[in-house]
Amino acid sequence: MEKLNFNEQDLLTEIGSIGTGHAATAMADILGQKITITVPHVELVSFDRVAEFVGGPGRNLACIYLDVLGDLPGTVLVMFNENTARRLLSSLIPDTELNFFELSHLQQSALMELGNILSGAYLSALADFSQQRMYLSVPRLAVDMAEAMLSVPMAKLGCKSDYALLVQARFFEESSNRGYILFLPDPGAALRMMGIFGVGSDE
Repeated sequence: MEKLNFNEQDLLTEIGSIGTGHAATAMADILGQKITITVPHVELVSFDRVAEFVGGPGRNLACIYLDVLGDLPGTVLVMFNENTARRLLSSLIPDTELNFFELSHLQQSALMELGNILSGAYLSALADFSQQRMYLSVPRLAVDMAEAMLSVPMAKLGCKSDYALLVQARFFEESSNRGYILFLPDPGAALRMMGIFGVGSDE
């Protein structure tokens, strides 16, 4: 797997910051309160290390899955750790009982909409920079431990490509509130992305 050099890392972090900045504005309108989202880290991650990057074995996550269509097809996953999901839902649907593993239909819909906004804003920033068309499918939601939840898309895409673009985000300026955007490009899209960003050109 190729490594990002400093300039590539800085560029993708900036794209992530622009996307999550737009998402924060849209999410603030929905939540009715200011929300901050910072992007401390962007990494090109091998499939076998994804679970480690999003919290390690045993970490519970809410994950929104969306198919990416257009010029850079693939799959995008938006993941909230339990603390972040609970705080977002308590802000959006206050005074409502919350069982993280048995979310109500309304709570599931709310998380899927927030994931849709976050992934849409990030991919829009990526598409604008790369001048590629990217569209999102209807979101799907799963709540489980990181390794179990990632097994299905990893099995589906692991035979096609060996890396994913991972954006780590911090919500509400608190280290315990974390979310992740994971873009798993199809093989042709992965090669196109590598060419656009020049990954490996300075080896």
